[in-house]
Amino acid sequence: MHLLTAESGSVWWYIYPEQKGCELTTMPETLYDLAGGAEGMQRLAAAFYGYVFDDPLMLPLFHDLNEDHVGRMALWLGEFFGGPFEHTKQRGGFRTVVAVHEPLSISDAQRDRWINYMMAACEDANMPEEVVAFFTPFIYSGALAAQRNSRR
Repeated sequence: MHLLTAESGSVWWYIYPEQKGCELTTMPETLYDLAGGAEGMQRLAAAFYGYVFDDPLMLPLFHDLNEDHVGRMALWLGEFFGGPFEHTKQRGGFRTVVAVHEPLSISDAQRDRWINYMMAACEDANMPEEVVAFFTPFIYSGALAAQRNSRR
């Protein structure tokens, strides 16, 4: 029997290679690894903001375009996909994400564009199908939650 654990230690997989038809294969431990680690998160965030910063409808959501939006999103995405807890360490994690969206008054059109741009960015950044399949429901629900939090 072989025992594999995810980096967080919260997921345990038991593999019995002696079972008929079962092979032991090496797999990435997290979606973060599968998506390319820190470099993959940078690619995804850069592709996303390439769309956002070129769209006049989206620009009012950003106070300072010179801030490191790509870097901050890459940290958040990394943590979301099971990578290091750098967003939490450096920026405060999920509470910070919620707080920065509160004053924005995100419209339905902006929410929908955000969703479309993130889906396009996944394709542009060549995210693996498994990563996109996991991420897609969160893209929709996260955009809706950000919009709801922005209208408090």
